[in-house]
Amino acid sequence: MPDFQIDARRWRFLDNPARYIERETGGLQVEPLTRQFRTAKEILSRLASGRGVLLADDVGLGKTTVSALVAWVVACQDKRVRVYAPNEVLRRRWAEELERHVPMLRQIGARSDRIKQGDVGKLNAGRIQVATHYALVKSHGYGEQRTACDLMIIDEAHRAKGDGSAFNEALRNLGDRAKRKLILTATPFSIRLTELEQLLQFVGASELEAVRRYARELKRLYVLGDGHDVTAESKRLVCAARAAIDALQPYVIRHCIDDLSASERMHFGADGSGHWEIPTTTATHEDISLLLRMDRLLQLTQERKGERRNDPRFHVGWQHLSCEIDRAAERAADDNADHVVLCHINKARKLLGARRAKTHPKVAAVSDAIRPLLDAGEKVLVFCHHRATASELLSALERCLTAESVSRRGPTEKVWRAAWESLLPDKDSLVTPIIDWLCTPGLRWQVSGWLGEPAGTAKSLADQLTRIRPRNAGPPVATIFEAAKTLTEALLDTQSTSTRAVLKTIAKGQSTFGGKISHFPGRLDDGFRAMGAWDQDGHAEPPKTLYAGKPDIVIAIFNSPFGPDVLVTTDRLSEGVDLHRCCRHLIHYELDPSPVRTLQRNGRVRRVGSWAAMTSQPICYAYPTFGGTRDEKAVGVMKQRIDAFGLLLGGVPSLSDDSGESEQSFTKKVLRHARNRLDSLNKRLCV
Repeated sequence: MPDFQIDARRWRFLDNPARYIERETGGLQVEPLTRQFRTAKEILSRLASGRGVLLADDVGLGKTTVSALVAWVVACQDKRVRVYAPNEVLRRRWAEELERHVPMLRQIGARSDRIKQGDVGKLNAGRIQVATHYALVKSHGYGEQRTACDLMIIDEAHRAKGDGSAFNEALRNLGDRAKRKLILTATPFSIRLTELEQLLQFVGASELEAVRRYARELKRLYVLGDGHDVTAESKRLVCAARAAIDALQPYVIRHCIDDLSASERMHFGADGSGHWEIPTTTATHEDISLLLRMDRLLQLTQERKGERRNDPRFHVGWQHLSCEIDRAAERAADDNADHVVLCHINKARKLLGARRAKTHPKVAAVSDAIRPLLDAGEKVLVFCHHRATASELLSALERCLTAESVSRRGPTEKVWRAAWESLLPDKDSLVTPIIDWLCTPGLRWQVSGWLGEPAGTAKSLADQLTRIRPRNAGPPVATIFEAAKTLTEALLDTQSTSTRAVLKTIAKGQSTFGGKISHFPGRLDDGFRAMGAWDQDGHAEPPKTLYAGKPDIVIAIFNSPFGPDVLVTTDRLSEGVDLHRCCRHLIHYELDPSPVRTLQRNGRVRRVGSWAAMTSQPICYAYPTFGGTRDEKAVGVMKQRIDAFGLLLGGVPSLSDDSGESEQSFTKKVLRHARNRLDSLNKRLCV
């Protein structure tokens, strides 16, 4: 690689994390920072020695912090650094992380004016550009001036794994425009190890035959049957894995949460068993008959040859299935369909009509599992893969989780307003709509539940808000006032233009909390304890509590103790956002085919400073299934794919407990026999 000289004396501060923290105010903690400093030192050493680096630390371990330190050390030696984040939300987070370290790094030359956000043409020495993946793709055609730098940092680099994407092509054609590359992703491959190979090539690795051999051995293992020697096959797999790790080690750094010291793991919260059982009923004969009939009906009324059949959404809800029956009927009418097609349509409608008289069994099971958690003061995060499924689930939760009444004895709104006005800063005019929201009946009902007996005067009520903690929590959870102050600061963040726009719209309107103009996410005034966040497709009536705007305000509120207790969302929020501040329960209602998405989702709640860590309770993940359907098989396939990921890189919890030895397939027996030795190999990627 081209010459890249940096002075190791300029990063001596990385030897003393405790002293670094003494000078800072950004909420850093000594145990995670110690590992992050050690990782930053190793990355800088590898960059100086001529190699690029793939930092594949587990989700939530602070890859942004590590890389921001590296970026500052390089930039403060008059070199050019370009950082590319996947979207605007993460671009802002990167800028905030870089800014956070300025006070502690002034001694090496860090200054706020060195940070350049957005599209930058020629980048001057000593500057750090923070842009998006799209900016890199767009600049691809402009030549060297728009991409040349000494260090390029690509965040969430797994988005470049697919051949043929514009982002993948832009990275492939960088050549020597970036003297060194630092690639960040917790999930460097999903299903095929060739995806990992692509990322390694981006950072300059070339000798990757050992990785390919391991991929072949793993693929071979899944086609073997009983009759082969478990011990021999286990040794063969471990041998291939050892060679693959040797090939990865010069370029890859990876730490898993479970590899950390006990003192550092405390900051993430206990993972428990990693699995939370939600019992669901098995599909009836009539359910299966309907699903099979839909499969046949779609085959007979295809819009395009080879169109996908047996849509998994049919198995986890009724709404999408109803839409498909109507579409099939429209296509049949246009094509003057024969009697067989019409018969299928009529029988499918009849079967579906009988099913829709009751809530879908999986929806009902999830609703029943959530209800006691809300009574205990918990928040719950639910992920769906499709918007039709998310819409049906949220509508059902609106019906079954609605509070009977939000009225509660206590002081008048005037008293509440006076108390909040005495506590929250009034330097920004947009504080007013936030206080208005805190004084709505729904929020007063919620906060009163935490206070028990709200005081009758503004002064005494303000005193309660500064002393009492929300959601039955004790120290170190922030008090109600501290939580409201943090939320206010997040909502007023000048970088979040979408949230400030919402606040401005609310401030100008009248009676806007019902959703007629612009409103805070959720409708607690109406007793709704759930809300949704995704882009509405416009084909169906949206649920009452769906917030389809930019998600910044949803994220801020869900990360506070205030507002709706349940967030139903799509994979729009599965990557690069924090949802862990007040939530430790996550439900995968519907799975994406890629294990990458599953691991990214889990990382939304297992992060430093999580609610689980603050309350000393375990994080719980649930993978409910509709028994006897493709939905149940999908979870089984996901488990196999996650196992394949964890075998090479480690740190991935199983979706469920292993079955007894006698019930296991030959492949599972081999993997179980090899797992301990594979886990020890994975640790060689740590520093």
